[in-house]
Amino acid sequence: MPLDFYEDEDEKDSGSKNGRKDFDCPECNANNPLEEALADGQEVLCNYCGLEFAVKGSDNGRFKFKEL
Repeated sequence: MPLDFYEDEDEKDSGSKNGRKDFDCPECNANNPLEEALADGQEVLCNYCGLEFAVKGSDNGRFKFKEL
């Protein structure tokens, strides 16, 4: 069964030298600040709608999110 990942449409870096420290929820579109930079394999929680997502990084620096 193929994995359905939602691609993060915000291509701009959050300004951190260590990578993006926020993400836009694919479900409710709320911006969620993070303590640490996004990383491949990480699980993140939307602080607004409460959904959890698995993070998948790509070679071009963009991230995709799959609802858990």
